[in-house]
Order: sequence, then structure tokens, then C-alpha cells
Amino acid sequence: MRHAQSTYNVLGLCNADPAVPVPLTELGRSQAEAAAGRLAKTAIDLIVVSELPRACETAAIVNRHHGAPVRVDARLNDRRNGFEGRPVSDYLAAVSNDPLHCRLEGGETYQELKSRVFEFLGELEKNCACRTLVVSHHEILQVAYGHFAGYSDEQMWQYWIGNAEFFNMNEINRL
Repeated sequence: MRHAQSTYNVLGLCNADPAVPVPLTELGRSQAEAAAGRLAKTAIDLIVVSELPRACETAAIVNRHHGAPVRVDARLNDRRNGFEGRPVSDYLAAVSNDPLHCRLEGGETYQELKSRVFEFLGELEKNCACRTLVVSHHEILQVAYGHFAGYSDEQMWQYWIGNAEFFNMNEINRL
């Protein structure tokens, strides 16, 4: 599940630093409540969430229906793109020539992001037989969805998941 709308989504700003307090908006809290309602009858044994406040807030709202243990995992944090607090449009323009391999201002490449997401997914698959909800960020979920769907890197990059949207990996049709 992607976190619900945050203040930085509205402002169009990048944020990958968990120390920066980026909360949900009122609409975001409503989105999270609506998603929680859709997930209320879904069995969830564990929630794994990024360190970023907007993801933690979303997970807490969903978890009101489940009371599941929550585990924080930094591998689910948003991409460190070197544009902290700067416009997403500037970031996208900066990576437009090679979004999969471009490293900006000390950030990580999409390939490095993909490696940490694949590491997380492999560990989760190996060590957890429980029904797990992962609450994270757009690019993290691009990679996760693409992994389960059998997407190429280019297809992953193009995949979009909106605020408070979720998918079930068991229901993804592999290519």
C-alpha cells in the first residue's frame, strides 16, 4: 500500500528523510480511512512500514481494524534522490534522460533502490509465512509490483500507484 496524501504531495516536494515531519493532509487521513475500510475484512498478521511519518501514519490508521504488530524497515523508505525538500518536477526533469541509472547529488540510482527492495522482498518471503501489509512509497511499490508482475525495469518505472492505493501480490497477473 502506498501512503495516503501528504503535505509534500500537495506541495509537490521530495522527501526521503525520516527526520523531516511530513504528515498526512486531511484528505490523506480520509484516503487512509477509506483504504482501511476496504481492508477491514482482509486478514493482516503483520504490518511492515517505512520510517517516514506519512507511511507510519497511514499504517496506524489501517491497523485500527487489525491490531497487528508493526515493524519499521528502512529498506522501505522513499528513494534517496538528492532532491530533499525540492520540487518533484525538478527531480523528474533531472533524471529524464536515464531514470534507471541516474545518480543525483549523492542520492541512489533506481537500480540501487531496486536492489534494496528485492532484498526486503526476498527476506520477507523467506522468513515470514504470515499475511503482511507493506506500507511504503511510490517508487518502492513500482519495484515491488513490477517484481511480482514480471515487469522490465522500464515497465516498473512507468507503473503508477496513487496515494492510499494497494495491491495484493497474489492477484497480480504475471506477464
